[in-house]
Amino acid sequence: MAPRLLLINPWIYDFTAFDLWSKPVGLLYIAAYLRKLGYEIDFLDCLDKYHPDVLQRQGRTAPRVRRYGTGSFYREIVEKPAVLNFIPRHFARYGFPEEIFLKELHQRPRPDAVLVTSFMTYWYPGPKRVVELVRQVWPGVPVILGGIYATLMPEHARKVVQPDYLITGPGEVQVAQLLKSLLPDAPDPEPFPRSLDDFPPPAFDLIRHPDYYIVMTSRGCPFRCTFCATHKISGPYARRQPQKVVEEIVEQTRRLRVRDVAFYDDALLLHKTHHFLPIMHSLMEHKRLNLRFHTPNGLHVRQIDEEVAAVFFRAGFRTIRLSFESVSAERLQDMRNKVTPDDLERAVQHLETAGYPRKKLEAYVLMGLPEQPLEEVYQSILFVHSLGIQVRLASFSPIPGTVDYQRAVERGLFPADADPLLTNKSVYPLYRTTEAYWRFHQIRQLVIVLNQGVERGVNLLSPREFREAFFRIAELRGNEG
Repeated sequence: MAPRLLLINPWIYDFTAFDLWSKPVGLLYIAAYLRKLGYEIDFLDCLDKYHPDVLQRQGRTAPRVRRYGTGSFYREIVEKPAVLNFIPRHFARYGFPEEIFLKELHQRPRPDAVLVTSFMTYWYPGPKRVVELVRQVWPGVPVILGGIYATLMPEHARKVVQPDYLITGPGEVQVAQLLKSLLPDAPDPEPFPRSLDDFPPPAFDLIRHPDYYIVMTSRGCPFRCTFCATHKISGPYARRQPQKVVEEIVEQTRRLRVRDVAFYDDALLLHKTHHFLPIMHSLMEHKRLNLRFHTPNGLHVRQIDEEVAAVFFRAGFRTIRLSFESVSAERLQDMRNKVTPDDLERAVQHLETAGYPRKKLEAYVLMGLPEQPLEEVYQSILFVHSLGIQVRLASFSPIPGTVDYQRAVERGLFPADADPLLTNKSVYPLYRTTEAYWRFHQIRQLVIVLNQGVERGVNLLSPREFREAFFRIAELRGNEG
């Protein structure tokens, strides 16, 4: 008899959480690979918005889902950890209540092993509680932890979550090899995959009611931004064959009956002539697909030329998010990010020429970076606003293992032994005071007002006016010096 495995996507404990094309893709890849080897796979998603018991509690027949498949998770306020008491907000568990989780475990046959994934380092209370409850119901069943938190903070995970086994990095082959050593009837792992296309697509059929599909045309990222840990999480950068990506998207969207597809690539447009463009041109030949594409990860604006912009528009990309980060040349050089304001302005012009209203475009701006003056944040926000596009404000989180994390520790901006809860971007980790929270909250309120203006076609200043003001301030400061 094939070994039975239970794979669990845990709760999120945070001040806020939202299903913005958020699914445990890594765990679903592992599920598909292990099922291909012959394992019997069971799946439990603590964030399941469609769980019948959750809907019954809400007095609903279906959850509220937005136009492109995104929506809110079920939420219950819980006690705030003491280390976060300086934040004047409610702390919550996102996902169904614990009694539903326990009911699910008791209704399922005892598995031979349990696999638990993890995401943000500051979300570790979710995996921790899952492991505790699994052991209450099935003592002796081996529990394996993997995912982002397990990869970036393995020692903390071993000490606090206390899984029986821990996997770091990409997990398909590692888990198969571990299970073979643990379970007497475990199937033999396949020969080590030669390429990403040797892995089956993520097992989205395990999702109770998928509202969208997530695709990865590559893994990893060749860039080394100082604030990013993708290279540690996903391994070396590798691309898939374009036709394999096309076949996956066509087959899976038809099978799941979904229209919305989110690309999870960190470098989607890299080598675009041989990768992204062939994928999209091939997909556009399937006239009856009628898909809507989304890019929740920021796009490299230097790669958006007239051809790419036109393909975005013709293929049906509805969510365009652009990587910008900061208007400061020194900051961008330090972060190893070569994107300039001129690059962003050109990309926006190309997208507008292709047919996108500017107000439908978004650009990421970072705040709360190490030793970042507030003036830099305001200048970056106003520059993006001057282009007539939406500002997508992103708060800096010191990710363990990154250059910026190490810098923050070395400069005394962040404790080396800090609870991972303090890396939560919502608490502005390098400041960690109530006063700082309200200061950054005011910036967020400003962005809301500016974005509302963009929606109505009202801009406070044009790119020309922004540049005149920016350089005038620099000139005055030079004279003062």
